[in-house]
Amino acid sequence: MAVALGKRKRVESKAPASKRPAKKEEDEPSDSEDLRDAFRRAFEAKFKPLSGSKKEEKKAPEPAEAEERESEDDDWDGISEEDENSGNNNTVEVVEVTGPTRSERMSKAELKAFMSSKPPTAPTPRQSSNDNAGDKDDDADADALNLKNDLALQRLLKESHLLDASSSASLLAGPSGKNRHKATDLRIQALGSKGSILAQGKMPMAHRKGIKAKASEREEKRRREARENGIILERAKKEKVGEERKRERGVGGPGVGKFSGGK
Repeated sequence: MAVALGKRKRVESKAPASKRPAKKEEDEPSDSEDLRDAFRRAFEAKFKPLSGSKKEEKKAPEPAEAEERESEDDDWDGISEEDENSGNNNTVEVVEVTGPTRSERMSKAELKAFMSSKPPTAPTPRQSSNDNAGDKDDDADADALNLKNDLALQRLLKESHLLDASSSASLLAGPSGKNRHKATDLRIQALGSKGSILAQGKMPMAHRKGIKAKASEREEKRRREARENGIILERAKKEKVGEERKRERGVGGPGVGKFSGGK
C-alpha cells in the first residue's frame, strides 16, 4: 500500500517580545493625549470650554481623596474619655423672643403717604383713638376759654377811658350811668353799626351851638389847668372856618366861556 504522506506543519518559533516596541506603544497614546490636550486648550481659548474636560478634571482627584479617607480611618483610635465628658457637659440653650408677635397695621394716612410719590414728611408718633379724642376735647375747651378771655381783654382796653379811677368798684363792675350808655354805644359800633346811637342829627340850632360852646369851654379849662401845673398836652386841632369849596364839573360839561374878538 502506498502511504500518503501529509504536509508537515511548520512550527514557527515566536521571538520574545522586545521591550523597546512596548515602550513605543506606550508612548504613542501619551503623545496622542498630549496633542488632544493642546487642541482642547486652543479650542477653549477661542470658544467655551468643553463639557467632557470638566468631568475628567473632577474625576481625577478621586483616588487621592480615597487614600486620605483610608489613612484617616486607620489613624482613628475611637472615642476618648475627654470627648465623652465634653459631650455630657453640653447644656441646652433656651432663647426667648419678647418682641411683638403681630405687626401693627398701618393707618390710612400712613398707607397713603407710603404709596404717594411725594417725599415723606417728619414722622408723627402714633396715638390711640381714646387719647386723641380726650386731647381734642381738652383743646376745644382751652380754645373756647382763651377766646372768651381775649374778647374780655379787648373790651376792657376799649372802655378803659370810661372807667372811674376814684372807686375800685367801678373797675370791677364796669361803667355805670352815662358811661354805661357810652360803653354800649362802643360795643354796637364794634359789631358793625354805621353811626353812634348817641349822635343827635336833628336838633334846634340854639341847642347845637350851646353844646359846642360848652365843649370848647371845658377843653379851654383843661388846657389852662394843665399849663398852670406844668403838664404838657397834645396840640390843639384848629378847625378851618369859611373854607371855599371848588365846584366840581364833569368832563365836557357846560361852563362859562370867554368873550373874545368883540363879535
